[in-house]
Amino acid sequence: MSIITFDHKFYNNVRYSIMDEEKSLANIKTRVEDDISKGIWKEYGKTTEDWAKYAHAHHLWYPTTIYKDNKPYAYIVNTEKTLHIKFLDERLFWTVSLVFKKEDKEVMFLTEVWVRSYSGKNDEMLKDLLQDQHLVFTPNGNLSVTTAKIIREPSLKIEREEKEAVHPVNVSQNWVKTPKYGAYNDLLDYESLIKPGDLLNDVDI
Repeated sequence: MSIITFDHKFYNNVRYSIMDEEKSLANIKTRVEDDISKGIWKEYGKTTEDWAKYAHAHHLWYPTTIYKDNKPYAYIVNTEKTLHIKFLDERLFWTVSLVFKKEDKEVMFLTEVWVRSYSGKNDEMLKDLLQDQHLVFTPNGNLSVTTAKIIREPSLKIEREEKEAVHPVNVSQNWVKTPKYGAYNDLLDYESLIKPGDLLNDVDI
């Protein structure tokens, strides 16, 4: 059984790394300092954990990095109105990204899904990208799908296709409980919410 742990370090999606405590705090402060007083940061910005606990209680921005067997596995950003989770591969490229809209304190709705595939030939995420699929759901069952395929030979071009579901889709599984602080495990089994290799089965588009 895998060991799941978490902290509140900052994921750098340019350098594909998890920052240390000091740099994480500096980045968090930059994100939130316009929304809080200097006194609040002085009291609750001593550690990333202190900030996360305060931010969660007051519906403010804070990050969470999830580790599976001591390796970065996912990165969560909580805000007042959304929860955004990216799943990371061994290179710390994100492969699946989910955006939940917080409808209230108890439930949230999975409104956006991105699924990316890579060639495994380049050490820069966008230069390695092969395909990006973006799905947008609404609570009443509307679904739009945008697929971007990257063609690199003989020259770089992007083939983009946009579609919409002809009929409302079943979005009952898109509704999930809003997690309490530290209770992130239910969000990690994203294949119970979506099946990345089989996303559009039984959808008439």
